[in-house]
Amino acid sequence: MKIAINNLKELLDDDIPIKDISQKLFQLGHENEIINDVLDIEITPNRGDCMSVLGIARELKNFYPSTLKFNIYEDEIESLDLGFSNKASSECNKISFLLIEVEEIPSRYKKYLEDYFESLSLNKNNFFADISNYISYELGQPTHCYDYKKISDNFDLERVERSYEFETLTGKKITLSDSNLVFKSNNEIINLAGIMGGDNTACSKDTKSTLIECAYFNPESIIGKSTKYDLNSESAYKFERGVDRNMIETALRRFIQIVSEHTQIKNVKIYKETSEDIPRKKIILDLKKIERILGIPLDEKASLIYLNNLGFEFVDNSLIAPSYRHDISDNNDIAEEIARVIGYDNFEKKRINIPSESYNYFE
Repeated sequence: MKIAINNLKELLDDDIPIKDISQKLFQLGHENEIINDVLDIEITPNRGDCMSVLGIARELKNFYPSTLKFNIYEDEIESLDLGFSNKASSECNKISFLLIEVEEIPSRYKKYLEDYFESLSLNKNNFFADISNYISYELGQPTHCYDYKKISDNFDLERVERSYEFETLTGKKITLSDSNLVFKSNNEIINLAGIMGGDNTACSKDTKSTLIECAYFNPESIIGKSTKYDLNSESAYKFERGVDRNMIETALRRFIQIVSEHTQIKNVKIYKETSEDIPRKKIILDLKKIERILGIPLDEKASLIYLNNLGFEFVDNSLIAPSYRHDISDNNDIAEEIARVIGYDNFEKKRINIPSESYNYFE
C-alpha cells in the first residue's frame, strides 16, 4: 500500500521526517520502503485496518500526537426513499446509500485531490469515482458510485446460484459461476458486491446524479472472488481483510464534504439500514499473564496509555477493542500490541541456559 507522506503528515501534529516514520512503522511490524515522498508499506492480511492514511496514523499515535480528524459534512441529511431490498443481510448487515446531485461537474480539482493522483501516479476516471477512490485511500472504507438515472426502483442485494454474463465497469466481460453475492436492478446484475460494479450503471464524466453505496460485507463473502474472475479490485482487497463497519456514515459525510468543496450540491439524501448490531470485542485484562507472555515487567498506567492510543477503551477491568480491529481476541493479542509499542529491540536481553545433554530429535 502506497501513502504519500504529505497526506499522512496532515493527520500528525508535528512535521516528522519520513525516515523517522519509516523506522517506527518497522518497529510496529510494518515493513516499508521509501520511494521519494511515498511510503510503500507491506500490510499483513490480519491488519486490514491499516490500509488507509487514517489507519497508519492511528498506528503511529503512541509516537506522534495526532487528532485523526477529517472535515466532514455536519448538517442533517434528509432520508432517501429507495426501493432497495437486502436479501443477504447475513452477509451484509449494514449498508447505506447516498444520493448526491450537483449543478456542474468541476473542470479541475482542489490541490489536495490533484496531489493524490499526481503523488501516487494514479489515473483519473470521473468526478464521483475519483472521490470514491480518494476516500478509500483516506479512510479505508470502499464505496461504489452508480449513475442514479440508471438505477430502477426494483433494486436489491442477493446471492445468486447460477451462471450470469457480466460486464464490469472496466469493460471486461466475465461469466459469474457457482454462488455470488450481487446487486441487481430490474433483475439485471449491476455489481459483483464488494468487488466491482458493472458497465451498465457506471458513472461517466457527465454524470451529475449519483447513488453511492457504502456497506460492510463479511470477508468470507468476498474472499477469492477477485482472483477467480481475474479482477484487479482495491475494494475486494480491503473487504477481504475486514473494514470498519462503524465507518460507513463518516465516509459518506466525508464524500459530501469533498463534493461541496468542488461544486454546488442540488440535492443530498441518505438511506440507512442495519440488520444486526455487532458488539465490540471485550477482553478481561490480565496484566500478570501479559507479563508472563512477554517475560518483562510492565507499568500498568503506561500499558493502558499505549492501548488507549491504539483505540482500545478500558472499562471495568476490561478492554474493549476498537471496531476496526477484527484480529483482536484475547490477552495474547494484547501482549503483542504492547510489545510492538515498546519495541522488541528494547526488551532486556537474557541469557538462555541450554542443557549440555545431547538429544537426537529424529529418533
